[in-house]
Amino acid sequence: MTETKPAPSIPPAVPQVESVLIRPWPKVVFLYPTFVCATVFFLLSWLGMGKGPGELGSQFLGNTFMLVLLLNLMVFSFDFSRIKSITLLVALIAVVLLVLWGDTKMNVTGFLGRIFGAIDIRMNTSFYGFLSAGLGFLLLVVTINTRFNYYEVNAREILHHHGYLGDIQRWSTEGLEMNKEIYDVIEFLLLRSGRLIFQPATAKKAIVLDNVANVNRIEKQVNDLLSVVAVRFNQQPGPG
Repeated sequence: MTETKPAPSIPPAVPQVESVLIRPWPKVVFLYPTFVCATVFFLLSWLGMGKGPGELGSQFLGNTFMLVLLLNLMVFSFDFSRIKSITLLVALIAVVLLVLWGDTKMNVTGFLGRIFGAIDIRMNTSFYGFLSAGLGFLLLVVTINTRFNYYEVNAREILHHHGYLGDIQRWSTEGLEMNKEIYDVIEFLLLRSGRLIFQPATAKKAIVLDNVANVNRIEKQVNDLLSVVAVRFNQQPGPG
């Protein structure tokens, strides 16, 4: 009597992603450092930081907030490409070295310290609170809007969901070309964002999606999805 062996168990297939959602964001989302700074400083000011006699808390908050705001606005002023960012970094290092060299001849750092120490920018609690509430409201509205204006890539087509009534525009993924661009280093550091460009074979114009957060992850998901679909489409049945 032969002993029957149980059939080897087949591990369950790993579920594949059926679609990838892509949400392009407006540039206002890059103001989130200013929003976070205003919120934190509102709480510190509300708790009474710097209101005692001789304390410099409010001056420190005001000067720091203005520095954060000006640096944040640079995102809207320039596109920091890789070459431009490296050039600015080298220039900044050169300036620091020049100041240190000049400090050996004369008291340059002391002179600069007196200049920056004389800056006294102060904002009250209401300013921080109003700005935090205003920016928070804008970011909330933008987040809600991205739930009604986004792109979906599935096995067979690209769908553009737009409008509050659920309008949809479709393009076939057959012969689809996709390119990724990280054209601004600062924006990539803030939200890991970049640009995705889709060129469907049936479309006259390319689909350009700017400010896509986590662009590298989105690109990988789309590539994995379309590569699995291509393998499935290329499979031919064997001889019967």
